[in-house]
Amino acid sequence: MKTTLFTFQSPVGTFWIRPEPGDRVQLGIDRYKLKTYSSPKGAARDVFLRTTGHEPWDSLQDVIPPQGLEKWKRGGKSGRPESPDREE
Repeated sequence: MKTTLFTFQSPVGTFWIRPEPGDRVQLGIDRYKLKTYSSPKGAARDVFLRTTGHEPWDSLQDVIPPQGLEKWKRGGKSGRPESPDREE
């Protein structure tokens, strides 16, 4: 299982950002890969701007997306979001 750097729960699914070869990251939602980026911030920016290529999200009007990675959950070593009471 690949390490998940960040996740964001949305009404249309769970977005994730994972490392990729060549110092890039992959943005995806649930089981679908969307685009690759040079940084997690770039991937999070496209989610905020609704330019992910995932039409159910990009056309959604009723939800305010997070402006930056600060509002995303940071992933743990297992690829799952870290829980606050879990020791690393």
